Amino acid sequence: MDAILIALSMPVFFVLIGIDLVATRLQGKDSYRFHDAITDLSCGVGSLVTGAAAKLLGLGAYALVWEYGRFWEVSTSSVLGWVGVIVGVDFCYYWFHRAGHRMNLIWAGHAVHHQSEDYNLAVALRQSWYIPLVSWVFYIPLALLGFPPVMYLTSTTANTLYQFWIHTESVGRLGPLEWVLNTPSHHRAHHGVNPQYIDKNYAGIFIIWDRLFGTFEPEEDAVVYGTVKPVASWNPLWVNVVKWVEMFHLVRGARRLRDKLKLVFGPPEWRPEDLGGSVEVPDVKAGARPKYETTLPRIIDWYVGANFVLIAAGTSAFLMFEGQLAWPKTAALGVLLLVAVTSVGGLLELKRWAFALEATRLVLGVPIIAWLTWSTPWTMPASAAAAGLFGVMLVWLNRLPRAHPEARATGALNS
Repeated sequence: MDAILIALSMPVFFVLIGIDLVATRLQGKDSYRFHDAITDLSCGVGSLVTGAAAKLLGLGAYALVWEYGRFWEVSTSSVLGWVGVIVGVDFCYYWFHRAGHRMNLIWAGHAVHHQSEDYNLAVALRQSWYIPLVSWVFYIPLALLGFPPVMYLTSTTANTLYQFWIHTESVGRLGPLEWVLNTPSHHRAHHGVNPQYIDKNYAGIFIIWDRLFGTFEPEEDAVVYGTVKPVASWNPLWVNVVKWVEMFHLVRGARRLRDKLKLVFGPPEWRPEDLGGSVEVPDVKAGARPKYETTLPRIIDWYVGANFVLIAAGTSAFLMFEGQLAWPKTAALGVLLLVAVTSVGGLLELKRWAFALEATRLVLGVPIIAWLTWSTPWTMPASAAAAGLFGVMLVWLNRLPRAHPEARATGALNS
């Protein structure tokens, strides 16, 4: 149900992103950059793929606790029950989100959402490939209270959809609503690396949680977006593992067991004295920190854009049919999508391996799609369409420059 709803929402997301792009440009704001937006969307595709597997784990665990451990039973026909589960889900989300910033084990995943140095509706879709595997734990208390799985699933989906629209610079403050609801202004501050904005405004829908628990900070100074240590990459696979790599090296370098454990379960900025001590958040001002960017021949951007249209279509198919396909076929389509977004990210950095990976994906994609649709009326048309589209893309890929005098990265001093 939630997967189909998100699949049906995807065209709406893209239309709203287009409207937001036009609105911010008319306001004189440079809120969107093509390479960053593609990386945002690539991370979103990967999150939907891994989320399909995580859903079986999380929803299964929730249903098990509800079936055998609930203290009460809430009726799905109760209006107060629906109000309670919506508020309860947001309360649990607040504590999950707060833990995601204060526990390195979870921050390693959640950092992906914060890595973009822009702030727009595409960033809302930039999600971790790992977080869906752990976030469900924070909602188990709702199962104990008796909220049925369908109420939990519907409310978490609604919570996620609400948070889409607050990722924008085109909407200012909203008067009295700012006291109760999480708004674009509140969430812009949350995404800031300005010292006063670090670890503030965790709410999903209701900002009252931050006001109650002392984590509220209004948007005052111009916000500098990103993470304290910028990732400087367009590769969605790398941005999803970079914090794990950093954590591994820190744990390996720590001498004492308690320090190793604190590096995993403690706050992200903490370091033992033998590793230099805790990391200080530098004071930053808007415009003073250059953003990571790559300048590429236009033909590569056109290729990536066209490729992503196909990836978006494949993602919609994945969401629509994941419940109908046998798990090996679902896994194969998921892997094909993950490889696609990874090769796209590599192409934006002109990595040699990306050209080889992309060519391999295009060649193998045809028999994989034939296998996915085997014994259905769609086998021949799907295979023919895949052969035609992937064939054109392969010819186009072979004409792309592998290197170019204009290809360069800026903002590397942040890496």
